[in-house]
Amino acid sequence: MTPTARAALLLIGALTLFRVVYGAQLGLAWDECYYWQWSRHLDLSYYDQGPGIAYCIRLGTLLFGDSLLGVRFATILFAAATPWLLFLTVRTWLGERVAWWTLLLVSFSPLYAAGGVLATYDGPLVFFWTAALWALTKALHTEKPAFWYAVGALVGLGIASKVTMLLFAPGVLLLLALVPSYRRWLTSPHPYLAFAVALIGFLPILLWNQQHDSLFFKHSATLSQRHTDAAPGRWFGDFLAGQALFVGPVVWLAELWALARTKKECAEPKSRAFILAFTLPLLAICLWTSLRSKLEINWPTTMHLTGLVALAVVFDRLWREGKRLLPLAAGGLNIALILLAFFPGAPAHLGLTLPTKTFIKLSEPYGWEELMAKTEAAGKTLEAEGRTVVSAGENYRVCSALAFYLPGKPETYGLYFNSRRDQYFVWTDPKTLVGKSIVLVSDTDGLDLALARRYFGSVEPLPALSLRRPGYDEPVKQWYIYLCRDFKGYDQNAHVNGY
Repeated sequence: MTPTARAALLLIGALTLFRVVYGAQLGLAWDECYYWQWSRHLDLSYYDQGPGIAYCIRLGTLLFGDSLLGVRFATILFAAATPWLLFLTVRTWLGERVAWWTLLLVSFSPLYAAGGVLATYDGPLVFFWTAALWALTKALHTEKPAFWYAVGALVGLGIASKVTMLLFAPGVLLLLALVPSYRRWLTSPHPYLAFAVALIGFLPILLWNQQHDSLFFKHSATLSQRHTDAAPGRWFGDFLAGQALFVGPVVWLAELWALARTKKECAEPKSRAFILAFTLPLLAICLWTSLRSKLEINWPTTMHLTGLVALAVVFDRLWREGKRLLPLAAGGLNIALILLAFFPGAPAHLGLTLPTKTFIKLSEPYGWEELMAKTEAAGKTLEAEGRTVVSAGENYRVCSALAFYLPGKPETYGLYFNSRRDQYFVWTDPKTLVGKSIVLVSDTDGLDLALARRYFGSVEPLPALSLRRPGYDEPVKQWYIYLCRDFKGYDQNAHVNGY
């Protein structure tokens, strides 16, 4: 093993150790609680995505129980394996120095760093995408057909985690079309049979949707149509700013610049085609979508895996030429952003005050003990009246946080008073709650009391609970708790608001 490869493994090992220690202490984010709930209700698929993350979390909790580390264990393993596979892949295409720079850029990109701890479906997606890139590289460089079927199996597993894995296929076709010596594979059955293998990963999602009124597909269609009534281009700037946060502002600008200069910077046509084939299609889709609708910051996640390879080529050249200001500036800013993400209480110790709305995501894991103490006390108030009590929320965020953090990790339920559907729409049967009293919790600006009182004997709002955090200018969380007595039942579809 070369010194560079040993350094790569040492860096990966050190980061993995940090993630294990940190991930075992950091409170869960909203979505992590939600996916943990999926793992308690294993199924073929779910309202939001395929079943991959649910089974990954279930594996971790079988090993470490329903603990913070149990929820995140599989994600941390994926975060260790992904950069090594990427290092091996880039080394084959462009050599060890570029592979090392790619490893650094990915490891110290803010959202890749955070994603190495948080248990979301992007962790499995990024791993399977990277593993499929590695298998494709082996197929093209060894010309062994067996690797094509490895690509198919890995893409299928990625689809089961997040359906955007399907976009791997256009990248393959574009790469084969761009490189004359690879075009013979277009007349071979192996890539197409591999794609058929990959589609097996889509079957559970199809079956689940057949059983549940195509909820996932309706939800997905709605996501791509959000905020289309805004002025043309309204969300374009948000997309660019989001990606600047994802990989770092200097890195994002440099990445776009490097992609534009790929022909000049990357002399080897095959390697250049590899970079562009797996970057430009997704970049084009996101740019086009951002002109008409809002995108979540994580949607282009896989694009940066190869986009940063183009930048690694440039950084390697600049470093060898002694022009080190740009790589150092990019790295320094990213490390500062990562430290803020992992230690969001630090600004208070430095005498700084940050705008809560801008950095609201940093406080998601904060304050669960205070919130749950109030919720538990509300439940005891109803129990003291001799009532059968359950906890519920108006959306998946609150429901899932209650389920994980309340004592005994109880089942929780979703009630929809002008809130949109989510997985709890599938899990909650209102008829089973009739006659029970409910501690109903909301994280929005309050419940529609007039509407809720139509379906309960009484609804008693408790004082709103605001949680402040040192170093932030506004409350980081605001919860509203209601004592809802004697549920009468309701039509689950009557007041639900979209997909």
